[in-house]
Amino acid sequence: MTFAIADSGSDEALHSTLASLSAQLCHRFDVVVACDPSRAEAVGHALLFVRDSINVRLVPASAPASRLELQQLALEHTAEPWFGVILAGDRLAAQAVSSIQLTLAKWPDAAVVYADEDWIAEGQLRCKPRFKSAWDPEAQLGFDLLDGLCVMRRANVLAAGGFRAEFEPAAGYDLHCRVAIPLPCSQVRHVPSVLYHRQVPPIIDAGDTRQAVQAYAAAARRVAAEAAFRQAGVAAEVLPSPIAEFVNHVRRPLPSPAPRVSVLVPTRDRANLVRTCLDGLLRKTDYPDFEVLILDNDSVEPATLSLFAELAADPRVSVLRVPGPFNFSAINNAGVQASTGEVLLFLNNDIEILDGGWLREMVGEAMRPDIGCVGAKLLYGDGTVQHAGVMLQSGPLAMHVCRTDGATDTGLDGRLAGTRDYLAVTGACLAVRRQVFEQVGGFDGEHLPVAYNDIDLCLKVNDAGYRNVCTPFASLLHLESASRGHDHVSEEKQQRAAREQAHASTKWIDRFEHDPYHNPNVQWDWLTGAHLAPSAGQQWQLAR
Repeated sequence: MTFAIADSGSDEALHSTLASLSAQLCHRFDVVVACDPSRAEAVGHALLFVRDSINVRLVPASAPASRLELQQLALEHTAEPWFGVILAGDRLAAQAVSSIQLTLAKWPDAAVVYADEDWIAEGQLRCKPRFKSAWDPEAQLGFDLLDGLCVMRRANVLAAGGFRAEFEPAAGYDLHCRVAIPLPCSQVRHVPSVLYHRQVPPIIDAGDTRQAVQAYAAAARRVAAEAAFRQAGVAAEVLPSPIAEFVNHVRRPLPSPAPRVSVLVPTRDRANLVRTCLDGLLRKTDYPDFEVLILDNDSVEPATLSLFAELAADPRVSVLRVPGPFNFSAINNAGVQASTGEVLLFLNNDIEILDGGWLREMVGEAMRPDIGCVGAKLLYGDGTVQHAGVMLQSGPLAMHVCRTDGATDTGLDGRLAGTRDYLAVTGACLAVRRQVFEQVGGFDGEHLPVAYNDIDLCLKVNDAGYRNVCTPFASLLHLESASRGHDHVSEEKQQRAAREQAHASTKWIDRFEHDPYHNPNVQWDWLTGAHLAPSAGQQWQLAR
């Protein structure tokens, strides 16, 4: 394993980085330092203080060179199978190399290994921890998940063409996308530990200058992403996220013609909710071909029956009677059987449409061949987040990430600003191709009539080889549980909820105990959001 350092011209920065390498618990690695010719003597002197057990090489450039050119020079002057870059001034935690080596021993087929990171400010204060998820191509496209400590097979880096100067200052992002995204997900491994400490640059506090630099870098990442899509022959538009400009919004186009979508809306009475939901579907939704099936579960109120008759006058709407005790899974399975769409959109009757493009966004994601279930960002009536993806924790607990954050917040590690992978999304608004839904047997109406059926569906879809995603670019209002009430209101509902939780726990215990998208340094709480897990210590405050 070789770590490349491009000398920045600062003796202090270089000494700081080299000291962290000398302090490694494991010394089975090489270091290559590339520098301008004018710096060769000073850098050579600094290398004398690196431990003798570490193989260190100095590679002076033949002429003054940029940081990127020095990194490429270091890449070309090593033959070790693993290659990573450390920026001068940044540091590795003492256990960094040993943690990487252990990961490679555990997963010998890995091609990329990366870790969590934080910043070191004045006074050696550690701040801004970035607790990352397991490998997530959507997060990588959005905002360089692999940034920081990332080691890659050198052969893969060379095959991808190495660093490309035309994408600076996003050349690292560009390289990471080209190396990692084509790989099977199992070959990109995450170490959920803070192993890389960034030096806070002076520009970080420079106000308008900082914003200009960040905007320039964000624009460069968009150009790099567009180039990667063109090279792969993938049609996609890369835009800045309206929540945070530094995150990419990858907009997937609809096929032509657009696939028919069957929107399935279960209800028992509650005419006021159904009217609001259907008004948004029929009047606001900008999508060329969809049908709406109202799945009527024994409605009796005159206002509801009158509304059904009114709505049925629209050729896009039909009412399907599904009588019997409320069983969300069975009702929706019956709706699927009666529907005609290539894409299924399960929608609660307490959803309100906020903008016209939400369905295009979800269908664009659902039509990708490797994608299974697609969720949306759902907001409470007060504008706070109700759902933006589901994180599984032991208990079993299906926690909604960033719940109660503001509608325009970026969320922990930018989760609310861009599309992300999750094991599960809520069935309150869930899109999936009919072929995928039928492949896994649909919802489990026998064991999970009310709760955990969406989690179960998503995990079955994941087991079938598909990724599930949640897009914040489809944002809707959700009056959670307005229709059927909350589970604690009766003993019968409590008993039913306990049975369903026990079934989910038994069937999917491994996922609840180890959700790869759940960083163990973070604990999600239903009422108070994200907190540092006790095992993470108290040296940081979580940055949102």
